[in-house]
Amino acid sequence: MKTTSSYLYGFSATLKSLRLLVAVYLGYLFVGLLLAVPFYGLFLSASGHSELPDLLMKGFDATAIRELLAGGGKAFGFYLQSFWPWIFALLLFQVYLNGGIFYWVANPRGKFSFVLFHAHARKFFWRYLKLMVYFLITHLIIGLILYLPYMLTVGMNDGLTDQQLMRPLIVIMGIHLVLLVFIFILSDLSKSRLFEQDSRKVLKTIWKCLKIAIKRFFPTFFLGLLLLIIPLVIFGGFYLLRKAIVVDTTFAILLVFVLQQVVIFLRVGIRIWRLASVYRYNLYLTSSN
Repeated sequence: MKTTSSYLYGFSATLKSLRLLVAVYLGYLFVGLLLAVPFYGLFLSASGHSELPDLLMKGFDATAIRELLAGGGKAFGFYLQSFWPWIFALLLFQVYLNGGIFYWVANPRGKFSFVLFHAHARKFFWRYLKLMVYFLITHLIIGLILYLPYMLTVGMNDGLTDQQLMRPLIVIMGIHLVLLVFIFILSDLSKSRLFEQDSRKVLKTIWKCLKIAIKRFFPTFFLGLLLLIIPLVIFGGFYLLRKAIVVDTTFAILLVFVLQQVVIFLRVGIRIWRLASVYRYNLYLTSSN
């Protein structure tokens, strides 16, 4: 019951978050344009204003890609190297948003304030950055524990059949999927508790949330599954629509662009929904312990 009520609370909070939605979406749009505009100019320059861009817009074309790389491979290589700082900046931007979003989902009935949003985003930035690093290390360790023994076993046994190769891999991937759902919800619980208790003790907070999440594993895991359903439906629907559209006219290009922006806008809404749901669920857990 607490799981479903938390989930519905997140949906309700999202419906009250139009100004926040627009503000965060515009932030993503601005960062996206900073990345896309120079790349598009380089793309046209490397193609020599030929028909290669048109061929690629219609779908994957290996011949066109080889010709494009042959004509501007060095330029693309330089751009991709300079692209990494922007990726890192986008990651930091994602972390920065967390404190501001939690400020809002904790008080969704008040008037949204950009000043308070950025004040909380700055206040919790370093704590959430530390938390992200800890969970990235956790994902790396889990990946090594799960897949390294399998890779070593396969490497030492050349005579294994396809069935012998795939069965343990499917089991490992299934275990990994369960752990991923649990770790992602644990990460959000930790963010929520750091905010709610205004704590600077990141590792201690993670440990406390881990003990509570293990104690209440099934409702916590179920909430994680619920929060995955809507994103999967949206991205699956976008994939099918995008696959069905042949981008060979100005209208088709515009339609794909609009669909992409709708998906980005919905992703922002889903993030608010997720954090609001976890925040409410964390309050339930706190009150019952």
